[in-house]
Amino acid sequence: MAKLFISDLHLHQDRPEVTDLFQEFIHTLPTFSAPDPELYILGDLFEFWIGDDYEDPLHSEISDQLKNLVKSGIKTYLMHGNRDFFIGKDFLSKTGIKLLPEPTIFSYKNKRVMLSHGDSFCIDDVEYQAYRKIVRNQDWQKSFLNYPVQKRLDILNEARDASIQSQQIKSNEIMDVNQSEVAKVIQKNNIDILIHGHTHRPNIHTIDIDSKKSFRLVLGDWSQSTAKIIEWANDEPKLIDLIN
Repeated sequence: MAKLFISDLHLHQDRPEVTDLFQEFIHTLPTFSAPDPELYILGDLFEFWIGDDYEDPLHSEISDQLKNLVKSGIKTYLMHGNRDFFIGKDFLSKTGIKLLPEPTIFSYKNKRVMLSHGDSFCIDDVEYQAYRKIVRNQDWQKSFLNYPVQKRLDILNEARDASIQSQQIKSNEIMDVNQSEVAKVIQKNNIDILIHGHTHRPNIHTIDIDSKKSFRLVLGDWSQSTAKIIEWANDEPKLIDLIN
């Protein structure tokens, strides 16, 4: 059995090449790696998700394809990202995908593994963390979902414009994970391997804590023709290129 990890696809009708790459990936998934692979989507599958009641042709198309993937026997798991945390029970019920809590910790191949979207580690971005605290509040989410669809879209577009403007004046270091925070979480939870996305900076980092080596594997975002994903079929996970 192999585990495959992906994140940050940001599927959107304006990025058809990424949709094509993802569709080809899930079409070949049963034979992509070792038999009976499991798929873990660690956030930002979609560019946005404003509620399960929002009707969008691309969302419906991808939902149907994921449903077929699960029905074929491929166990598929989803973790909320910072763009699609409104994915809810209706989507999960329709597709058969299982929702993962943030973070998720489990043991695999004698390793203690943590899965995360990754944005919780970016604590130097104080502005973003304040925003994250608000939008992840259940009362705020309930109020947002009670708005008409058009108002939700208006709020989304305003937030995206503000985010773009904010990112233009922030350094790359501020928007990346805080190394000390990562080390603290790894040590507290006795983690051997941390896998996350969000930062769009695929890499494998070695972390030395009290003479113990742990590893942080960062997934890449999906572009027009390629993506960096993680395949774990043997003893150690590896970062590989998915090419269209």
